[in-house]
Amino acid sequence: MAAPEKNKPITIKSIAKELGISFSTVSKALNNNPAIKEDTRELVLKKAKEMGYMPNSLAQGLRSNSTKTIAVIFNDIENPALTYIFRNISIEMANYGYTTMIFDSQFSEKNERANLLTVLSRQPDFVILEPTTTDSENLLLLSNITNKLILLGARHEAVNCHHIHVDYAQGGYLAASEMLSNGHKDFLVITEPLYFPISEQFILGVRRAYQEYGLSFNEERIQTTHASITNGYQTILQLWDNHTKKFTIPFTGVITFDDTLAHGVYKAAAQFDLKVPEELSVIGFDDNPLSAFSMPPLTTIHLPKEKMAEGCISILHAVLIDKQTDTHIFSLDPYLVQRKSVCNLLKQNLLN
Repeated sequence: MAAPEKNKPITIKSIAKELGISFSTVSKALNNNPAIKEDTRELVLKKAKEMGYMPNSLAQGLRSNSTKTIAVIFNDIENPALTYIFRNISIEMANYGYTTMIFDSQFSEKNERANLLTVLSRQPDFVILEPTTTDSENLLLLSNITNKLILLGARHEAVNCHHIHVDYAQGGYLAASEMLSNGHKDFLVITEPLYFPISEQFILGVRRAYQEYGLSFNEERIQTTHASITNGYQTILQLWDNHTKKFTIPFTGVITFDDTLAHGVYKAAAQFDLKVPEELSVIGFDDNPLSAFSMPPLTTIHLPKEKMAEGCISILHAVLIDKQTDTHIFSLDPYLVQRKSVCNLLKQNLLN
């Protein structure tokens, strides 16, 4: 009959009963209340450890108005840039006793809503969110905690909260300008679905580059998919016509929203015996550390992940540690990293 007792959670009442002292005394001892004598505190702590007592952090948080948790909601946690940001936040805030939880919405508004409801039920001290859409009603769920909310990526003017804004439009512009300046008027753009805020901004930048060059941009050249090597590979394969042995949309280059998509393009190029960059130029986005070692090294747009992580940590410090009430906004710019994956068609044509 003793077995079921072993499965019962050890509570403050359990410890008090075992020691024959009051619930209040045990509670104060566990919370280092100075009113409790040192020998009593040591007795309680020893018994608590002996019985395997685990404090209810959520209940403690509700009493102290702090759960010592931070929730991070991204859309692609396999992305090395986002992993870097999460890791740095987690390591730094652990120094102050905070636990960081991570959730992946996978570019789904439904998943994002489920994640937000789960997060809010746990009452974290701070939420860092990379939103799935620009007009999502999901943001309304956070209307009561805007002072403890960071929106990452695109700027949401209607939400008065902390922002880490990255100019993805500038990133798209830089990638497209690099292609156009090298004579590539016809290139594909592989990106996330355009309802995703930063993907929409990326395409705006591409269009701006075409306008500056006095060219019209063919919207059919936008191919949407979720970021992965496989999807980059499949996107190119789906454009191949087995009857004509040609691509249904002629192109001399590809720019992608993510380096992993670009690596998929490399794989497809190898299958069709297309040399990069001589026969197919490729530009990525993110500056994944492995991209410098691809063959050839990938030209890409550097996402300022270091400054994104620093910005998030700075805001967390200001609000959680220094108890500041100001709203903080960081605006960050990506930049072009030129390597060896873009061919200059203008020079090539002159030589021919």
